[in-house]
Amino acid sequence: MPRISIIMPSLNVAPYIRVCMDSVIRQTFQDIEIICIDAGSTDGTLEILHHYMEQDSRVRVLHSERKSYGYQVNIGVAQALGDYIGIVDTDDEAARDMYETLYKTAVESGADYVKGTAEGFFTLSNGERYRFPISSFEFGKYEKIKELSPENTPSLLGEDNFLWYGLYKKELFKQVKLQETEGAAFQDIGALFQTQIHAKKAVYTKKTVYYYRQDNMNASSYNIRSFQYVANEYSYSEKFVNDLPFKWRAFFYRKLFFHVMDRMYAMAVSGNFCEDIWYDIRDVSKRLKQANERGLLAGKDVSDEQWAELEMLWKDPRLLYDKYYSQIMTEKKSLVDVIQHVGNSSMILFGSGKLGKFIHAQFLYRDYKNIVAYCDNNCSMYGKQQYGIRILSPEQAVIEFPDIKYVIANKYYAEEMRKQLVSLGVKDSDIMVYTNSCDIRLFGVSLNEVD
Repeated sequence: MPRISIIMPSLNVAPYIRVCMDSVIRQTFQDIEIICIDAGSTDGTLEILHHYMEQDSRVRVLHSERKSYGYQVNIGVAQALGDYIGIVDTDDEAARDMYETLYKTAVESGADYVKGTAEGFFTLSNGERYRFPISSFEFGKYEKIKELSPENTPSLLGEDNFLWYGLYKKELFKQVKLQETEGAAFQDIGALFQTQIHAKKAVYTKKTVYYYRQDNMNASSYNIRSFQYVANEYSYSEKFVNDLPFKWRAFFYRKLFFHVMDRMYAMAVSGNFCEDIWYDIRDVSKRLKQANERGLLAGKDVSDEQWAELEMLWKDPRLLYDKYYSQIMTEKKSLVDVIQHVGNSSMILFGSGKLGKFIHAQFLYRDYKNIVAYCDNNCSMYGKQQYGIRILSPEQAVIEFPDIKYVIANKYYAEEMRKQLVSLGVKDSDIMVYTNSCDIRLFGVSLNEVD
């Protein structure tokens, strides 16, 4: 009997399924079974899965009669033979030692579940990835590992937001039932609540075990109806917390609040206020209002700005949408200004840190190849490369690339950096400054002014 059953629901993920399957089959921990549940793919996914099943006896392919992520996972759990359950979304990737790491920790600790951390990523036009961390905790206060009792830690509802970077005892997951709504519609929300409510012991480790793809534009997070899916899933999940102590219910509504705001922002990124989900927006707004009236959600629980946003939602959801739309358009304009500043010319990014890397990734994601080098005042970076281009000193950049445009990527020392370039002979008109945020949601924004 296998130690671990890895459940992999799929529907039309042919561009990603091979990389995903390879990441699971090549695990350093081999005592696994791989249960693939396909919901009627028509793009070649199913044929690819059958090929893997023919090549590896640990792979089983099941056919789901319903196109429902929740239904598919429930089938997988019912069929699982392992002592532990893992779930991998079939457009993502598992780190090669993911299940060795989690299984060893689970056995040693006796935990009901063990979780690592993850990296989200966007694939760029040069084949490299822009990565960003996904973690349940600020691990600084926990060092590398945190052991706790979920049933006594309601704050987990707001800190731990994903199923897929975990390994769960089967006896725990047998108590979990995902809602079987159509499609991939955030059905993991309810499953998370159930695991956290039922688990007596959990371990969180700082180890990165999972890679979460963000460039699949068919994913549920990019669906214009995602607000409706979230509203429906929280309605389903409410029954799991209704009889729990006050703190659990308070954290539940706080999480609902943050999730609603995130989906409103995603709608603003799309540039389309979806009238079809007006009822769902009003229904969620009403539930948050009732939570406030019952003392389960108060201004002290969030920032002043967030509370003002909630009041906008209560008054008129379009006000909140307009605010978020204005914010994303401001961010978008800053990026468009950089691209227009460069035009068809080459450029150097002054600053190879987080902000410079973000701008470069935005360029590459849209297949702009104007950036020929970085320059930086950090001498330890000289001679290194980032996204395939060199990092130079400002002096060397000016020598190697005369008459080139510069974009300064720094929030705090931009004026000093501008003066430095001018002193080296760069024309002030060839210098632009970018000081905005590294908001990953800009990857989903069409820069139609320059497309």
